[in-house]
Amino acid sequence: MKIRKATKKDEKEFLKVQKKAFPNLNSKKQALYFEEKIKKKEIFVAEQKGEYAGHNCFGKYLLAPPFSRGVFLEELAVKKKFRGEGIGTNLINALIKFCKKNKINMFYLSTGDFKANKAIKYYKKLGFKIVGKMKDINPKSEYSYGEIFMAKVIK
Repeated sequence: MKIRKATKKDEKEFLKVQKKAFPNLNSKKQALYFEEKIKKKEIFVAEQKGEYAGHNCFGKYLLAPPFSRGVFLEELAVKKKFRGEGIGTNLINALIKFCKKNKINMFYLSTGDFKANKAIKYYKKLGFKIVGKMKDINPKSEYSYGEIFMAKVIK
């Protein structure tokens, strides 16, 4: 498995994986999102046997609150055929390594607040703790549930 920074050439695969992982998201907005993240170098891509297997996207908050000296994981998506192979964990670990290298001490993320969400247990297993909840994060959201916010101190 190889983890690398995304390039413009990854756009087609990125959008395909996003659409499968998050079917409620607007494709045009996702294309704009990709452009913004590429400019800021805020996407890691995982390759398995030379094939695009998944990605994560994040935001850096180095000067301004609420996430001073932190990163916020915005997306984590792995192709279905590669799930269970440690790709998501390796993408998270790549971001932790990035944090350590850049002296960033907080790693934040959010996930859906619904009963069958397996991600909560997954993130807890990786050392994240629940730090808050929001019932209605955005009245125009693509989703009908709130968010659980989690964080991990990077040492």
